[in-house]
Amino acid sequence: MEKNVFVVVGRGDKSREYRKGNWTLDETMVLIQAKKMDCERREQRLKELPRGSSGRPQEMRWKWVEDRCWGRGCYRSQNQCNDRWDNLMRDYNKVRAYETSSSVGGNPDLSYWNLEKNDRKERNLPSNVLPEVYEALTEVVQRKRSGAASAPPGRPMEEKRRRGPGAGSPAPLHARPVTTTDSEDSQHPISPQRKRKRGEGSSSNTLELSSAIMKCASIMAEALQAGEKQEEVRHKDLISIERRKAKLEESKSVMGLQSMDGLAAAINMLASSILGLVTGRVQKLQNK
Repeated sequence: MEKNVFVVVGRGDKSREYRKGNWTLDETMVLIQAKKMDCERREQRLKELPRGSSGRPQEMRWKWVEDRCWGRGCYRSQNQCNDRWDNLMRDYNKVRAYETSSSVGGNPDLSYWNLEKNDRKERNLPSNVLPEVYEALTEVVQRKRSGAASAPPGRPMEEKRRRGPGAGSPAPLHARPVTTTDSEDSQHPISPQRKRKRGEGSSSNTLELSSAIMKCASIMAEALQAGEKQEEVRHKDLISIERRKAKLEESKSVMGLQSMDGLAAAINMLASSILGLVTGRVQKLQNK
């Protein structure tokens, strides 16, 4: 069971014990609601400011979000809220970009909300974005875009209605914590600029890695093909050499047989000559 770890931070005569570790779903929804209210508050304030004036610094805005979350039972620091918000928006933008891509093409089976965790990871998508969180973030994004008339495609609630009642219905909000990978970020806050750069660089790094893997695979395939061709040439050369050896052996055998036949014929001729000579001498001796 997850333990609630708190860090005490002093502020003059006051102190706050900030909770550390993974964010629960309730804490996440409180943060999104506080961020939505902050956007509405800042929009109203900008309308009232004279032209050319600037709003409060970024740190002051997140301090307001921290105070709002603290009043709703989400005991997180402004740095934790900032880092958690960056992580939420990064995952939201990935899911939204996938839902609006041509690869989905209105096919409900390919929708993010109908994919298994392994399928999401294979598509370089976050594996644990909940429909409730996506819907709440959509409202905040629409608010920032000055109340766009149409909602972005691929809304999870529409997918749930399309799949029918009872299909993959989530557990109650209070009974299900959201396990996230940003607990270390909460303990060691990272500036929003660094986290944005890290999020923007992840896609380019993935593309570069994919390109390098494709190049390595192409080089390996070419090397294997060249090796197979060289092996085939060697095999053909060996067969040609064996054939030449067989022809030489056959030629040697034929030449040997021909030599033996010639020698036998010469011996026969010599024997015939000797026999004729002896016969002639014998006849001469008899005639005397």
